[in-house]
Amino acid sequence: MAEQSMLMLANEIRRLLRQELGEFGQTVFITQCSELNIKPEKIRPGDLLRLSQAVVRAVRPSAGDEKAQSVGKEIQKLKVRTELADMKGRENEPGSERRLADLHVNLGNLCQATGDFEEGIAAYKKAIRFAKEADYPLKEAEANLGIGHIREKMNDWDEAIEYLNRGLAISERIDYPLGIADGSMWIGHLHWHKSEYESALKWLEKSLENAKRTGDDGIIGATTMEFGLVYSETGKLQKAIEWFEKSVPLLENVRDFRQLARVHNNLGDTSLQAKDWKKALRYFDKCSEYAGMINYQQMIGWSLFNSGEALVNLDKAEEAVERADRAFKLLEPLGDPMGIQGCYRVRGLAYTKLRNWDRAEDNFKIALKLVVDQDSKFYIGQTYHDQGMMYAAKGDKKTAKKLFNLAKGQLESIGAEKLLEEVNNSLAKL
Repeated sequence: MAEQSMLMLANEIRRLLRQELGEFGQTVFITQCSELNIKPEKIRPGDLLRLSQAVVRAVRPSAGDEKAQSVGKEIQKLKVRTELADMKGRENEPGSERRLADLHVNLGNLCQATGDFEEGIAAYKKAIRFAKEADYPLKEAEANLGIGHIREKMNDWDEAIEYLNRGLAISERIDYPLGIADGSMWIGHLHWHKSEYESALKWLEKSLENAKRTGDDGIIGATTMEFGLVYSETGKLQKAIEWFEKSVPLLENVRDFRQLARVHNNLGDTSLQAKDWKKALRYFDKCSEYAGMINYQQMIGWSLFNSGEALVNLDKAEEAVERADRAFKLLEPLGDPMGIQGCYRVRGLAYTKLRNWDRAEDNFKIALKLVVDQDSKFYIGQTYHDQGMMYAAKGDKKTAKKLFNLAKGQLESIGAEKLLEEVNNSLAKL
């Protein structure tokens, strides 16, 4: 690689790190190059993977895992783009289509991770074209699954299922168990999002069967956790706990602290449904512990507002508000709508406990708008019930009854038995 090209690459990395980290980016670049024994002005594309990993480790303690991973992936994107630029004019060489399919899938995966969704979709579509030309069904499957994942993140659920099914069909044709497990798990996840629980379980069973064929504890553990989510929302709490607990040793085997934080948050949520407030707090503390190992700010935020709900029920409403406020400061910059609604919902519960009706209503209204936007019937029903409980405590039985019936309609339509039973009990007490 010519010295001028190496200098241009170094300057591009400096620009990228300055854009993402400010002046701290220059320090990170120089320090990590020194530790890796790389001369900054003579950096090569082959050095970028090591550099990206080193930057993640350096940035994570101060900026959080989400930001660190994003910066690391941006450096890896620069590597892929450099390799694609080197391929220009060589598209007709033997084997070039396979190489281009590989590179565009890699770029799509990285763009998916950094939230550059339109660029990611474009990269995956190019990968599909090159894979078809090269008769390379493995990458064609991965690219279709990748578009499905991006569409799921964009809440385009119908289109997500369409692309996941395309990737799944190709994976089945070539007997690619990882692709079958991945596609089936995410289709199941989307049916769970839509509160279509029977369909979700059928897809998850298919995913788990193929995940076991891969021998990959990470995907086996992730699929196992999805079963727990379905059973938790349908009120089968003991089954949910069993599935969540099955996932823990699998995720520990692969040291997946992100998923371990999630599963302990889910165990805490199940304890909230069982009204075991102290056990819920222990699980949320464990969630925060795992999340803290990698400064995973999103799940630190979830552990805060969820533990706030337990504290409300332990007559510590002021502390619950304080935790919800701290969670909001972490989750609002991340653009996490379900986490943000959780903060508003817990504030609503806390202000109800404090008999501050106006503040409670204001927070419940915002929470309700967010869950309606997400089209999540379970959480819509939950929020209607919470609002109803606030009006019942206030003495407005007419409004409470109306809200309880709205909650009942949502929950009956999806078969959320545990929460539906609670709503019926609330109606009976009016």
